[in-house]
Amino acid sequence: MRRRLLAFATAAVAAIGCGLPEPEPFTRVLSASPEGDGASTEAVPAVDFSGPVDPGGLLDGRLLVLVPAEALAAARTAVESEAGAAALAGAVAVEARVEDGGRRIVLAPRAPLRGFTPYSLVLSSRARAADGRAVLDPEGRRRTFVSSFETGAPSGPPPRPAITEVRADAATPEAGGEYVEIANLGEGALDLGGWRLAKRTASGTLSSCEIGAPPGAVVAPGAVALVAGGAWDGRYLLPAGVPVFACGAAALLGGIANDRPPELLLADPAGAPASTLGTKGAPACRERAIERLDPAGPDAPENLGCSVGEGTPGWLP
Repeated sequence: MRRRLLAFATAAVAAIGCGLPEPEPFTRVLSASPEGDGASTEAVPAVDFSGPVDPGGLLDGRLLVLVPAEALAAARTAVESEAGAAALAGAVAVEARVEDGGRRIVLAPRAPLRGFTPYSLVLSSRARAADGRAVLDPEGRRRTFVSSFETGAPSGPPPRPAITEVRADAATPEAGGEYVEIANLGEGALDLGGWRLAKRTASGTLSSCEIGAPPGAVVAPGAVALVAGGAWDGRYLLPAGVPVFACGAAALLGGIANDRPPELLLADPAGAPASTLGTKGAPACRERAIERLDPAGPDAPENLGCSVGEGTPGWLP
């Protein structure tokens, strides 16, 4: 036994002395960009590797995907599944490409990202290097890699939202007919996804809900949108192309009280107030809508009135 061990050790030393090649280190993820908060909505996310990678599965969205933060859990599961994440609902549509000799994978969004929104890059543990071996994460482990960032204010000309009409006292069922009309008086497109609409309650506190908007749904300059509850029944005749965003599972803001004029506030995703209605007083409009007479005018009693008839949702004066 001792002779065999001695012979094995001698052979190993001889092999080292002959300069036999040692295995190359595993390819790892070096970094991902962008990182942190305040990323541009025009950002082009990318993942950098220590060596060339096999683009199979990375360019078709199966093993590498860009998603809003709310889809992160689903994306982690999808990239590790047999089918991959190519059909993942909510994934950002991108044009993927290889750069730097295979050491960089770029995911260029086909449209600007949403402002004030967290995103994540998700890379499967099944990704392969060009040599066929597994790609490891920055700590040298074979596991799902996630890198997150958050966008800042949208680039380009800013939008200018204004609450222009409110219907709080609607015919029954009220939840199907309550709405808030928001006009975009600015020069840039208004993406209401992630904004918050708030009401002043009887106790004097603010109660709010987050406005939900599907990807790509924006309010063009000079156009309007409606915000309603999940039970919205479409009872009003709207102009073609006016989007209706949801804020509240059933009733808008959980229901806007009819026993007093409403006081509403619209805040951007960073929490900054963007528009108000009724903060200085508003008329009591029974079974009618409250209108801002001059859409660009102030939130003041003299610029608010009751509609003729039920209201004109989707139509600016």
